[in-house]
Amino acid sequence: MEQRLIDARLWSLGDGHLNEQDCQDAWQVLSRLGAPYRFSGKSCDGLFEYLILHPDTGDVVAAGRGESTSLAMLEAALAGSKVLSQ
Repeated sequence: MEQRLIDARLWSLGDGHLNEQDCQDAWQVLSRLGAPYRFSGKSCDGLFEYLILHPDTGDVVAAGRGESTSLAMLEAALAGSKVLSQ
């Protein structure tokens, strides 16, 4: 996960080691994305889900799911970075 975030320019070696279970690290990653985001809740299979919204329209452009809130946030940031960088 850490290398994927570094490749997406959402984390750097200067930030230290990413703790995937730390919501503070996940908030930092999401803030670097620069787009609004929302907690969607738990999906039917019990995974947490975060949504990334388009900065101008507010439409959902990406989602991330994970076994913990922080993992869902990190996955959402990665998915959002792919969509918003196009």
